[in-house]
Amino acid sequence: MTIKKSHLRPANTVMNLERLGSSYPYRLSFMRILIRRIMKEKWQIERTTFELDKEGYGDAIYEIRTPKKKYSFVVFADFLDPGKRSDRVIADQWDITVALCEGSINQSRLEKLRKNVPLQEKGRLDSKCIVLSRANKSTRNFEYVIGRLASGRQPSLSVIAKVGYLYRTTAVYGSGKFGMADWQKVTSNYQDFS
Repeated sequence: MTIKKSHLRPANTVMNLERLGSSYPYRLSFMRILIRRIMKEKWQIERTTFELDKEGYGDAIYEIRTPKKKYSFVVFADFLDPGKRSDRVIADQWDITVALCEGSINQSRLEKLRKNVPLQEKGRLDSKCIVLSRANKSTRNFEYVIGRLASGRQPSLSVIAKVGYLYRTTAVYGSGKFGMADWQKVTSNYQDFS
């Protein structure tokens, strides 16, 4: 296939540094479609485990009930030394690591997940896991928001908007990577997310 140069947008338009990385979701974005589905189908989300220490480190599990299935969103929040903080793909530690899995999580399964989810690429999951991800705190927004909320005040939306997030994902994995459910299983067994 040959593309005529006249059909291409100029490089200074598509490579504009102010525009790069600032594409906003539109109505066909996965997240918008998912949120509409959650609202339309009235998914039930319940926090079943919330074992965090006074610094906010520990485990949390949210059970998600859809009309079709039950899932668990498992979160591990760990201390990340500021010297180890990196958004690069070669990083090996993060503020939070998460997995979305089929069904409820018992203690035995939680222990297996705790040993593997924080390892990300170096860990192994099973085919009842659908998604593996990780995220880091915003170094500009997180402490500001926590400080404001702890003092009983709301954070300024204009301050938050300058960065736009409290946590930023640095990778999201699925489709059979690291032993998780492959795309065929997701489309046949986990249609809520396909």
